[in-house]
Amino acid sequence: MPPPLIRSATKRQFLLQLDLDPSDDRTSQTYWLLKQDEAIRAYETQLQGRRELLRPEYAAQDPPYAAAHFTAAAFSSVVQSIYSRASPQTRPYYNKGCNAQGDNWVISWMLYHVCRYRDGRNIRARSREFHADDDLEDSGSSGSSSASLGSKPTGMFYDAARNGYRR
Repeated sequence: MPPPLIRSATKRQFLLQLDLDPSDDRTSQTYWLLKQDEAIRAYETQLQGRRELLRPEYAAQDPPYAAAHFTAAAFSSVVQSIYSRASPQTRPYYNKGCNAQGDNWVISWMLYHVCRYRDGRNIRARSREFHADDDLEDSGSSGSSSASLGSKPTGMFYDAARNGYRR
């Protein structure tokens, strides 16, 4: 079983940790199943817009919410739900992330990234493809995509649900 990967690790690091080849088309299909069919669906049905699942200090905040805004119990419950409903294609990868405490770093990583690309903090979310997290660059790569995308307009925030800026 591979050691846990931190949530902020890149997609490339995530795939390599699961012994998946980032350049293989089958890896893209597997990643899409993990993300779209399970993590995004769980986020949309179990977390999205649910204030009662937020930590008290974020209870008055408007959506979208970052993963850190949810209580540990709420986030863990969704992770367990994803695991219990896993498809035969994704279950082997989730099994690689299980530990004795019932945590699952594979599902946690994926769910964290689903939240991350909805909470408006990530500059790539401004691209035309809403889930532009599907890059394979390591954070230490030489090119910076943020320079080409420009900076946020003054006095505005990014609304991921509408894929644009607003006041």
